[in-house]
Amino acid sequence: MAEPGGDGAGRRAGRSRAAFALTDRIRAAAARFARDSGGSTATEYALLGGLIFLAAVGSIRYYVSRVSAVYGDITAAVTQGQ
Repeated sequence: MAEPGGDGAGRRAGRSRAAFALTDRIRAAAARFARDSGGSTATEYALLGGLIFLAAVGSIRYYVSRVSAVYGDITAAVTQGQ
């Protein structure tokens, strides 16, 4: 349904102004993000924490596999002695 008393040009112009305002806000937010160094520090700590976690999990898995073999040998020796 058409807008009374107009051909819709005013509404299109308003929409384009809103689009430009949104674009300006996005640019401003991107510029603030680029200047902010706090986010990069948090990212570095997250990556470092992830690497430490992976190293710990790998070490624990290796330790468990080695210890389970030792307990298997002990169990075999005890059951043979009975």
